[in-house]
Amino acid sequence: MAAKGITGSQTEGDRATADDAEEEQDPKSLMARAIDVRVADAGVLRKCLTVTVPRDAIDRELDKEYGELTREAIVPGFRRGRAPRRLVEKRFGGEVGAQVQTRIVSNAYLAAIEKQDLKVLGDPLIWAIPKDKLGDPQAKEQLVEMTTYLQSMKLPAEGSLQFRCEVEVKPSFELPKLEGVEIEKPQVEITEDDLNEQVDRLRSRRGHFAPVVDGKVESNDIIVCDLLITVDGKEIKKQENITLAARAQRIETVAFEDFGETIKGAKVGDSRTLEGTLGDDYDVEDARGKKAKFEIKINDIKRLQLPPLDKAFLESFGFDSEKDLREHLRRQMESELSTAIRRGMRSQARKYLLANTKLDLPEGLSSRTVERAVLRRIVDLQRQGVPMEEIEKHADELRTSAAAEALDELKLHFILEDMAEKLELEVSEEELNAQIASIAQMYGRRFDRVRDDLMKNNGIESLYLQIRDDKCLDHVIKHAVVKETKPDIKGKVEKAEKAAKAKPEKAEKAETAEKSDKAPAAKKEAKAAAPKPEKKKEAGGDAAKPPRKPPSKK
Repeated sequence: MAAKGITGSQTEGDRATADDAEEEQDPKSLMARAIDVRVADAGVLRKCLTVTVPRDAIDRELDKEYGELTREAIVPGFRRGRAPRRLVEKRFGGEVGAQVQTRIVSNAYLAAIEKQDLKVLGDPLIWAIPKDKLGDPQAKEQLVEMTTYLQSMKLPAEGSLQFRCEVEVKPSFELPKLEGVEIEKPQVEITEDDLNEQVDRLRSRRGHFAPVVDGKVESNDIIVCDLLITVDGKEIKKQENITLAARAQRIETVAFEDFGETIKGAKVGDSRTLEGTLGDDYDVEDARGKKAKFEIKINDIKRLQLPPLDKAFLESFGFDSEKDLREHLRRQMESELSTAIRRGMRSQARKYLLANTKLDLPEGLSSRTVERAVLRRIVDLQRQGVPMEEIEKHADELRTSAAAEALDELKLHFILEDMAEKLELEVSEEELNAQIASIAQMYGRRFDRVRDDLMKNNGIESLYLQIRDDKCLDHVIKHAVVKETKPDIKGKVEKAEKAAKAKPEKAEKAETAEKSDKAPAAKKEAKAAAPKPEKKKEAGGDAAKPPRKPPSKK
């Protein structure tokens, strides 16, 4: 039986003609053939497009809109769909004009960049006189967003429509060689001391703090103390018998990284004095942003007492013997160590790509990226209790540091995006869902709820990019010349994780599935926290689907 619209007697030529006829009706194709586009350089990775829409293309859009409207329009004195077009134009001209000009400009712009094969970044800026300055003979054109341009323009009653817009485009560059790169891989083992440390961490979960008699403060002890805060010798706040830990502390909006060292060795009855600048959000308004003295008098010292490694303790975590516990911890530590080493090797691959790829970055996108990075740094410092006055003192240094990292991140984004395209590396639905399931297991949450949360805040796109980027870096590692090294055993995990800090920020959020600073969970807790992903429903069901193409950075 012949397909609908194609008779059995139709030839291939007839079908080709039919396809051409369908294409003729496609607005995008019609616009692409109708418009004239001129392209000129307007800066680094910036193009200026002059787009001319001929009169017949404008009239075609107007005829289409008025044709549909006339069939449904209600005009006093006429039945529905019977009013003359001139009356319909008079009654609805303003509304129709706005709709048609929006469609014409949008379609013309999209057709223009496709016709010129431009890989644009972000939205265009159009040269126009702002609406509030129309009619001013001294007014000059300036670059405005498309929505602003559409508010100030009107379709010409006669002749063609012409507009100029500027866009930023993706950089074009050559990738460095991706095979034979030298990468170091540390050869390390889990020692008995490492296992003992992890066992003690597990015991600390069941530990309790007991008073220290005639002893001195040690790291991570708990002190019960009186606190007196003064500014210029004037008492601002006084508290009695508050509890603080002998490690880095945040006291009354002030961060004391060396607090543990300051009180280490002190005894009951001893006092210590610290100095710091109160935050801009301190609850005593007159003291905000001022330097203060913190006088601490120690009333009591408490130290963590670990429970014995007996049968009751082991059973509380689901183990029959200490041997089972240690074997379980060893497997977890080896898995974590392997992940940390892999992150370190990926970090080396990133550094290689950044150092050996030459490419320009778009000025506008770079500027926006740097501003966001600086703002994030400022917000982070404020959350840590650093006053704005102190931040402003180091503004130049902060901006330089943030800019360097942000621009490296942006550069790496383009490199990995190009690698993924040329190597045809895709992220499958199964890979995406496996990563979501891993995150769900880590946090002891249901798969579908984690997935829904990720979808609400663009987390799926971030996760997609992380998996894609890791596949690109793993390609470099797979084809690298790997040199095995023997680092200091004591710092094996720390060294691997420190090397991984160069990872772009966009991946950090999604990478929580791979790492955790907490002590390894015991067998029973790990099993309880591992939800099984629900079975995938029919098309469009629960399983999250990756985007067809990696989302572009804007």
